[in-house]
Amino acid sequence: MEEHTFYVRGITSFQSSANSDPLILIDGVESSKLELSRLAVEDIESFSVLKDASATAMYGARGANGVILVTTKKGEEGSVYTTARYEMVVGKPTQEIDVVDPITYMKMYNQAIMGRSNAGTPKYSVEHINRTASGRYPSWVYPANDWYDILFKGQSINHHAGVTIRGGSRVIQYYASVNYNRDQGMLKSDKLNDFDCNITNNQVSFRTNLNINLTSGIRLVINSATNIDKYHGPVTDQSAAYSYAFNASPVDFAPIYPADENYSWPHIRFGTTAAGATNPYMLNQQGYKERTRYSTTNKAEYIHNLSALVKGLEVRLSASYVQSGYYDNTFTTTPYKYYLKNYDFETGKHTLAGVGNTMASKTLRVGGNSNTTDTRVTYEGRVYHTAAWGDHQTSLTGVFQAYERTFTPISSVLNGMPQRNLTYSGRGSYGYKDRYFGEVSVGYNGSERFAKGNRMGVFPALGAAWVASSEKWMRPASNWLSYLKFRFSWGKVGNDGIISTPRYVYLQDIGSTGAGTTKDVEAYKSAGSSSRKIVNFYGDEDIQWEIAEQANLGIEAKFFKGLLEVQADIYQEIRHNILSNRYVIPANVGIEVPPLDNIGKTRSRGIDLSAKVQHQFSNDFWMILNATATYNKVVYKEIEEATNKPAWQRMAGKEISQAVGYIAEGVFRDQAEIDNSPRQDGDVMPGDIKYRDLNGDGVITVADATYIGYPETPRVIYGFSGFLNYKEFEFSFAFQGSGKRTFFMNPKSISPFYGDHAMLTAIYEDHWSEDNMTSRPFWPRLSPQNIVTHNPQEDWYSGAEVRKSTYFMRECSFLRCTSLQLAYNLPRKLLNRWKMQNVKLFISANNPFCFTNFKIWDVELGENGFNYPIQKTYSMGLNISF
Repeated sequence: MEEHTFYVRGITSFQSSANSDPLILIDGVESSKLELSRLAVEDIESFSVLKDASATAMYGARGANGVILVTTKKGEEGSVYTTARYEMVVGKPTQEIDVVDPITYMKMYNQAIMGRSNAGTPKYSVEHINRTASGRYPSWVYPANDWYDILFKGQSINHHAGVTIRGGSRVIQYYASVNYNRDQGMLKSDKLNDFDCNITNNQVSFRTNLNINLTSGIRLVINSATNIDKYHGPVTDQSAAYSYAFNASPVDFAPIYPADENYSWPHIRFGTTAAGATNPYMLNQQGYKERTRYSTTNKAEYIHNLSALVKGLEVRLSASYVQSGYYDNTFTTTPYKYYLKNYDFETGKHTLAGVGNTMASKTLRVGGNSNTTDTRVTYEGRVYHTAAWGDHQTSLTGVFQAYERTFTPISSVLNGMPQRNLTYSGRGSYGYKDRYFGEVSVGYNGSERFAKGNRMGVFPALGAAWVASSEKWMRPASNWLSYLKFRFSWGKVGNDGIISTPRYVYLQDIGSTGAGTTKDVEAYKSAGSSSRKIVNFYGDEDIQWEIAEQANLGIEAKFFKGLLEVQADIYQEIRHNILSNRYVIPANVGIEVPPLDNIGKTRSRGIDLSAKVQHQFSNDFWMILNATATYNKVVYKEIEEATNKPAWQRMAGKEISQAVGYIAEGVFRDQAEIDNSPRQDGDVMPGDIKYRDLNGDGVITVADATYIGYPETPRVIYGFSGFLNYKEFEFSFAFQGSGKRTFFMNPKSISPFYGDHAMLTAIYEDHWSEDNMTSRPFWPRLSPQNIVTHNPQEDWYSGAEVRKSTYFMRECSFLRCTSLQLAYNLPRKLLNRWKMQNVKLFISANNPFCFTNFKIWDVELGENGFNYPIQKTYSMGLNISF
């Protein structure tokens, strides 16, 4: 059920809760990212991305972040064409996180304690370590748990299948498909449980596209798609399930204990400590969740060609209905937990003691349920007119669209009201001699989020193009330059997704404090009340549309009669009226919360490059190679900030996804260096991180943080792919990469020992110690406490603003192979004998390997590698067409 994050030409709005997603249209119907990810590749006819204002202006309030257009396959007049496919997929993590073995863990835990205090007491005795290492005792007496191996299988096996039918007559053309995917996770289930806690997701999708010729010049197009997911998995989130393996002691208790004389009845005896330590195996085995998600997309379009009335005139009327939702039920037990109270080394008998088992029960009970719905209805009318005479061509388009969205459950009356948008737009284009082109469009868009005077916005756009290769003076170069086109566009596009809450920015929102909150007033408390009314948001009727003003200059060229195609675009976007808080307000005004206003501005500049090489060497041998690259940089131009901020923390001119943090100068060499350095909070010892005092006041404070590294959104994204065909063999590949990007390892999450965190092998191999007194080891001095105890500057989210540091910053780039496939098509003679169109056998791999300068975990997991891993898959399958 995971949704991916993607964007077109960067993220240009810095309002954290603003909508930065592109508009996704599948067959002209607005769809979610999840619905796009669930779309079967076999159903896709074409896929395109609209980026500049002249292309997106017709899409109203939701086109400012770019538009993704997906067209599914349609029916064709002729014989029925049927395809069937089956694919078996084996999945496993792209990279497993390497942690130290249990024996090393105990030794390093002791070293961490003694390294912080000579008076400390080792947690694990030499006898305990030696007995654990000997292997002569039961594994549950001296546990040495590999939690990852205990919780997870080595791989998952999945199955994908589908059938499509395509054909039609002169009156009706149809395309239909049915696809089924069965995907499983890698969680192990205990045999004593009466249920399976592993992840299983069964997905079924249906699609029917009909094109009906009612009479001459009148068509009815009906597109309908339904997707149903039935998920079964653990009560805990799948991402959390993976993190459990790295947040439990490998030696303090066993996953489960065998029965003793007192607790011999059939049930699972989950291990813990006397203090009740968390058992990750128990968390995965304590119940399961069943969730059903459905989505249905339906569109009916009436197309009437009115050329008999006015030549080139066509009218289209359509209505679409989209609904998605899910409902889930959770079934849980209350596990029995025990610790090993005593073990008799002579007799081998043991005694268990229960921990909090008063309410324990292995009987399943309903743990909770929830459900949601999201319904979108769109009505649209379009008028087209095309004309051509002599060397002239014209095209006119008019669009009216009304959009409404409702959802459940709702949090308040206002949030439960239907979301509505209204669009009137028009476009006119002119071409002369297929050489010179001009285009003008305008959108008049309405949104119910703004006050009456600001609900409607006018957003114009224009474009021009010149096909230089059509000029007479270019003909001598036609042997090597067969096509050359220059393009320019400029326009404004509105965005009403300026913030998620409040829903109506022009209405004041009043709330109440909870007991003990910082906004309580002593007078109210003394009167017996622990809460009062507060202002959550000051309504502002002057708040208006966020505006993306875009300019684009492009060139398209084809060389050597189409052997090489190249396209390049240089673009700039100025994002005006970004919603942001006002901070420069006199205290005597009495403002309780910083009000919102359209005071932000950003600038995005970049380059898009693409190239294609295609060549047929012979009838049996041909190839296609594609490459794309994008460079994008987005900076703050205007934003209101607190006046007491130091100059190096000012946002203007900085990139919007660039982190603010402390500059780490390495680690302290000795106590003398600590005594002679600026004071910094925390229990600091030699080997702990040292930070730079930017303002020179002798103390490390939040004022010493500054902008560091590259942005956390990559500046550079690139990829290349290829397809080669030789006789009956096909080979394809695809690579994707990014660069000029910074990400941070979260030191609080990977800090070893504290909270029973595992110890990364990278920390073991390179941490500060008396034997490794380098100035910047991978990890500073070991400690049984979290690193923030000694370096509170590494507690990113402890203050009003996020503050990181350069010590755990990595300037990271990668190139991942996303796809490899080798296929064999049966010879034509054999197919003719079997009366079949095609039979293809294939083997493929997704995410098989990655080149990167970061080796600790999969680089695309970001700051915390203890999340559910990205999967690499190997598959084999069969496609049959007849």
